[in-house]
Amino acid sequence: MGQVTFDETDKPLMRMTYQGLCDDAEWQRHVDQMSEWARRGDHYAVVIDAREVGRVPATQRRAIVDWINRDRQHLKTNCAGGALIFSSPIQQGLWTAIAWVTPTPIPVKIFRDIPSAEAWLRGLLEEKMAS
Repeated sequence: MGQVTFDETDKPLMRMTYQGLCDDAEWQRHVDQMSEWARRGDHYAVVIDAREVGRVPATQRRAIVDWINRDRQHLKTNCAGGALIFSSPIQQGLWTAIAWVTPTPIPVKIFRDIPSAEAWLRGLLEEKMAS
């Protein structure tokens, strides 16, 4: 079964990596961690490496929509942005569907590689921390 790992060693740039398809318990654990980051009160940005996640079930996509709606104000206040690393058009399509259902309160951009994603996020963090 899959898992999600979290890396805060380069705070305020956070990293999240999906490794395979998660069961519902692991998915909820990762949603809870994202909520904790949003509610800490610290500025941050997050690289989400989802190249290995596979096709996320509708129930898990719904959990992301619910989380965005629940933590919308915390995200807007604290999160400078999210960079999504995808390897397939199917993954991009699933994200597009989520964004149609509930637009994100933060800048989100899709990348093919981590260095480009991190460079973009560092710029957003500088802007967020200056405001």
